[in-house]
Amino acid sequence: MARTKNPALARPLKLYASGHAVLLGGAWAMHATGSMVPMALAASACLMLTLPLVRHFLRPARERG
Repeated sequence: MARTKNPALARPLKLYASGHAVLLGGAWAMHATGSMVPMALAASACLMLTLPLVRHFLRPARERG
């Protein structure tokens, strides 16, 4: 991933990427255990870790209008 020059965007991008890493871990755990609970937990964590990125992109839109 290219380094961003905007420090305000760096943290949300790291959280977004870690959310997807958790999602892959949940998929592996679901495969290993045969239970859908790990995938459900990982998907929830992925959604929660996406929120800072969404907030970052919505903030300038709110300030403009």
